[in-house]
Amino acid sequence: MARQVPDPAEPVPGAEPTGEMTTTPRAETAEPAVPPAYGTTEPAVPPAYGTTQPAMPPAYGTTEPSPPPIYGTVAKDASADRAAIRAFRPRRVVPAVLTAILMTLLGLLVALEVISALLGRPLRLVPYDRILSWATSTPWNDPRVMTGAGLVGLLGLLLVLLALIPGRPTLIPVRTGDRDLAIGMQRRGFTRSLAHAAEQVRGIEHARVRLRGKAVHVAADSGMRDTRGLADAVREAVNLRITALSPVWKYPVRVHLREK
Repeated sequence: MARQVPDPAEPVPGAEPTGEMTTTPRAETAEPAVPPAYGTTEPAVPPAYGTTQPAMPPAYGTTEPSPPPIYGTVAKDASADRAAIRAFRPRRVVPAVLTAILMTLLGLLVALEVISALLGRPLRLVPYDRILSWATSTPWNDPRVMTGAGLVGLLGLLLVLLALIPGRPTLIPVRTGDRDLAIGMQRRGFTRSLAHAAEQVRGIEHARVRLRGKAVHVAADSGMRDTRGLADAVREAVNLRITALSPVWKYPVRVHLREK
């Protein structure tokens, strides 16, 4: 005889209720996120570690202002400045080469005359006999002797001045604050940077910069009728650019304003 198994969900006849209820678990569903109220902002979720968020481009027709350069950040160091000046000091190549060639030729001439005389066959490239007879018969106060001595003395003085006085530098030493680090800027790049700074002044159409010695000469063209204070503005802009470049030498700025 088959036995019927009672359903656990149906109450058993004659059994007392226990007060406990059984429920069937349901699948959990994600509730939609409630949008923020108008006028409020939700904090941005930080990116995951090792990932970068692309920068948002500016809106069309707007430009992002570039941060201003930091002026005067290099501390002045006298020893580092002297080291930079020595590193970029002109070598006086042309006078040194000419002097070396002249001394080499004189040395070869003397060597040939001495060697040929020792071999018994003097070359006589230089008439020593006539020079010696003229020198022994001519007094020291003779105008020709004084003129020759003066020319030789001037030539020696010129060579000494060329060795002591520096020439035109090809590179402008820039202040670094470190004796072991020397940086030089080309003169053309230096003047172009100053000219660009002058052209950024409102009212200046074109500017040209030249270095004369250790002074900066700015020739600026302007199409404005009223140019009062414009030269001072150009001078200030150029001085700010010089301070930003931090050259070792000081460059006074002279502005010549030309009206079209």
